[in-house]
Amino acid sequence: MSLPGRIVTVQVILGFFCSLAFLWIIGWSSSKAALLATGCVVLPSAYYAWVQAHTYNATRILAHGVLRMMLTATLMALCVLVVDIEPVGFFVTFGVVHLAYILAGLFSQGS
Repeated sequence: MSLPGRIVTVQVILGFFCSLAFLWIIGWSSSKAALLATGCVVLPSAYYAWVQAHTYNATRILAHGVLRMMLTATLMALCVLVVDIEPVGFFVTFGVVHLAYILAGLFSQGS
């Protein structure tokens, strides 16, 4: 699997475990917020990973990287403004899921 694919996979796994942890520790509202935060990060990242797998044009990859950041910020803003989220579950998971960029790189060192 390519590095972008590993990043998205690790993001999904981290988000799922954060959601389960919040469900167990705090309750459903934090777990739902964790799932929303995971979606805010995973959806743009999955699209960006797909773009990277299908093009070698540096300009297009750069443009889609900026688009990924804008989509992440837009989805996060929509969750905060439209959906009544529990902030601790949302923002903790949002940060943890971003650790996937580091963890996926560490896992790829051995392959």
